[in-house]
Amino acid sequence: MAMRDGAAYLAGLKDQRRIWHNGGLVGDVTTAPGFANAARTIAAYYDFQCDPANLDLVSYEDEDGQRSHRSFKIPRSKQDLRDRGAAFAAWAEHTGGQLGRAPDYMNAAMAGVAAAEHHWGQENPELGEHAVAILEHCRRNDVCLTHTFVTPQIDRKTPLGEQEPYLNAGIVKRTSDGVIVRGSRVLGTLAPFSDENISFGLPIVKGEAELKYALGFSIPVDAPGLHWVCRDSFDPARSTHDYPVSGRFEEIDTVAVFDNVEVPWEHVFDYEDERIHNSVLMVMRFQESLGHHVLVKNVAKTRFLLGLAHLIAESAQTNSFINVQIRLGEIVTMLQTLESITIAAVEGAVENPDNGVWYCNANAITAGLRLFPEYYVQIIDHIKQIGGSNFMAAPSEANMEAITEALGPSVERYFKGAADMSEEGIEKVPLFRLAWDVVGSSLAGRQELYERFFFGDQQVSKSQSYLRFDKTEAVDTVRRLLDPAWLGRS
Repeated sequence: MAMRDGAAYLAGLKDQRRIWHNGGLVGDVTTAPGFANAARTIAAYYDFQCDPANLDLVSYEDEDGQRSHRSFKIPRSKQDLRDRGAAFAAWAEHTGGQLGRAPDYMNAAMAGVAAAEHHWGQENPELGEHAVAILEHCRRNDVCLTHTFVTPQIDRKTPLGEQEPYLNAGIVKRTSDGVIVRGSRVLGTLAPFSDENISFGLPIVKGEAELKYALGFSIPVDAPGLHWVCRDSFDPARSTHDYPVSGRFEEIDTVAVFDNVEVPWEHVFDYEDERIHNSVLMVMRFQESLGHHVLVKNVAKTRFLLGLAHLIAESAQTNSFINVQIRLGEIVTMLQTLESITIAAVEGAVENPDNGVWYCNANAITAGLRLFPEYYVQIIDHIKQIGGSNFMAAPSEANMEAITEALGPSVERYFKGAADMSEEGIEKVPLFRLAWDVVGSSLAGRQELYERFFFGDQQVSKSQSYLRFDKTEAVDTVRRLLDPAWLGRS
């Protein structure tokens, strides 16, 4: 089948998935309030990739003679990374980077898993073969994946082996056909709108008591015994005039509950090996594999936020004030920095001799992932400061229509922007409805939390950046300048 369009994608969501929300099961995510709009957005992604105008940019001809999205391709050259980055950017720029878990993110994750075939198969070659076969299955069927990489945050002090068993999803027993899995995993973003789930990575296991948690596998979202417990949907099911982001990009985050789910053996690629399991994130170059997509998305998101901040300032002509210009200039600098890092990530890419795969430059990826959580919080604050009370003077679509009908069209003058705004073809009220949805709505709060903790706690990540960085050259420079014989002088 290779690449699907939106209609084929939506048809695939009509199955027996158990999506728990607001006290009950969601019957059909393609029509249910709070879910239908996001389903249509993901369908638009699949239509976008099939549009003849985008086809060469986002896809390649695979060995089957069919078109596949470039995110499924394991990079075998620097050019592959350039092409993949352009494909990532096409959708990210189209949506202003508002969909963090677009399908191409997990496509790239699955390609990273398959590229680590040599690692999974060290003791049992069959497991490495499974990883490659899962990628091929996902590519040929254009599978939309969610992910459960993280253990539930229940008790971070007590060792996992001393906690109540199966709080984290683990192996109950091996069967003739696969393994029985019980427990929970987070954070299944996009799960209600996905076809399958991939689970691996954490926790780091220690000793026999924790070996049951050394597991990596894929499973259909509607597998018997698998339940998805959603947080509240932040899509109010109102017009996109009122909620242009919440009404389109509510990805939904979930907790996956495995109630004795049987995972077929051919879907397992990581199984009860402490050494292999604990080292996989480093060996598969997890940050480099997935971070490329994140950097590209962050560039698009920052560009969108800059445009939003600029138009908000222009709506009242406050962009002529030096204090506002400084805030806007800081956002420009952030965008330029992220763009530069993203280029460096690809142009500084290196080949891994162990598997012949090209990975983005680790230093550039790390820098980009560490900077953006702080950038995002600062940008949101800048937009709030620039917008001020205008956020509170942006009536809903229905309210604007009602007051206009009651008082006449002249009432609209109380809600207009500066004269220059008309030249942009943008009205002030819809602009501020959009801006509030980005900085102040329920979904905006989720987005800030999401960016703050993307790829883990940033303070821990910064300390790890220091601990893992090769400081030899830096120290050698200090030693050289401390040497009395430097430049031959005593």
